[in-house]
Amino acid sequence: MLSRRSVIASTIATPLALGAQIASAQSRLRFSAYLAPVSHTVTNIVKPWIKAIEDDTGGRIGFDIYAGGSLGRSPYAQFDLLRAGIAEVGFVQPNYTTGQFKQLQVLEVPLLTRNAVEASVLAWTLYERGLVKGFEDVHVLGMWTAEPGNLFMRLPVKNFDDLKNKKIRSAGRLEGEFVTTLGATTEAMHPSDVYEALRRHTIDGTVQGLVAVNTFQAYRVSTHVINAPFGVVSFAMLMNKRVWESLPIDLQEIVTRNSGQRIALLGGQAYDKRVQEIEKKFRALPSLTYIEPSAHDIEQLQVAVKPLVDAWIARTENGAETYAAALDILAQLRSQERASAT
Repeated sequence: MLSRRSVIASTIATPLALGAQIASAQSRLRFSAYLAPVSHTVTNIVKPWIKAIEDDTGGRIGFDIYAGGSLGRSPYAQFDLLRAGIAEVGFVQPNYTTGQFKQLQVLEVPLLTRNAVEASVLAWTLYERGLVKGFEDVHVLGMWTAEPGNLFMRLPVKNFDDLKNKKIRSAGRLEGEFVTTLGATTEAMHPSDVYEALRRHTIDGTVQGLVAVNTFQAYRVSTHVINAPFGVVSFAMLMNKRVWESLPIDLQEIVTRNSGQRIALLGGQAYDKRVQEIEKKFRALPSLTYIEPSAHDIEQLQVAVKPLVDAWIARTENGAETYAAALDILAQLRSQERASAT
């Protein structure tokens, strides 16, 4: 059996051989997914995208999905796997390495986006405009996001004032800073660890989207849900740079045609559809109490958000330009939505 070091060495050392392989009648690329084969992301986003590529190339490109972490279990290591060529295609969650993808932290701003489609198109458009840094060592195929997170608690709460001195799981830096302004302490934690942490009372609550809460079962040890749109977690579909450059031009064009905005819509629509199904299920559970924020609660959130945004702008390269672009993109999307509704 080849060691991982051998795999990396052989992948890096033979770009010309790889190019010849890609140009052959049939080529298969290793797709890394640290999530399970039956997960929402693999089933409803990765597999439909792969099918579109395989169909449109007439089988000249195929994929072998290594799901469940077969090529690397840690979600924090996926970018390095793709950069090194251990995986040739895959996806990463930029929230897990926020220091590398600072501009994408704008997606964590609470109350900014309303759903996954809106947030996904925003993420991709910011990248298209050249405002998102950190992906220079790979080829970016597309981006999408989950839906805005809610706050799930294992203890009874009535409003945000009840979060004082509670310990809350959060994903990204900006999200964590926001929770801190509400008087809570934060703890970074992978979604798969949240259920046990809630059950053991290691944490008191978690900011997560409904899809993640359903997938990792955190709702089973939660009693209350504050239904306010926190920020979103993002995903980026990537290809190893040498593999991309090895592709014949016509295959690059086919992959590009099926990626970009199409991935944003595919991912966003898949999440929003699943959210509707899960929310119906959750609201029917007698064990979960939904808390709908009042106008005062929302105003409280908006007051708390502004200094966080100002601080993020100050410390982030092109922060002001990125935030202004985000507001402009969202305004255009919502204007188009209103126009199509009339």
